[in-house]
Amino acid sequence: LRRRRERGRERGCVARGRETMAGKFVGNNFGQNDVDKLAEFEEKVDKNDKEQMSLLEEMRRHVKKLEDLRKHEDPRLSFSTPEFREAQRIFTDNFKKNFGKPVEWAFVKKHAWSKPQLV
Repeated sequence: LRRRRERGRERGCVARGRETMAGKFVGNNFGQNDVDKLAEFEEKVDKNDKEQMSLLEEMRRHVKKLEDLRKHEDPRLSFSTPEFREAQRIFTDNFKKNFGKPVEWAFVKKHAWSKPQLV
């Protein structure tokens, strides 16, 4: 397993994974420039051309869908935000230090007939 991870890092798989995680976040892909592009196309479209009108309607539906997705999107759920990475780093540091509590060791018997082991 360790070799596989090392090979993946050499190939850049980890970096690629982070890029795709950030890329699936709608907030990263949809913005005001998309709305502006739709408005610009609405001004230029020929009302008598069926093909242009169907394309315009498709663009409207798509922009509306993206707006709805973004409206219900919670940026706290994105694993690529700096806030999440900072919180994850703090948690990991505290986890390594057992959250400030002393590490307790005890002799534990798993079964009634087994010898106690230090756990």
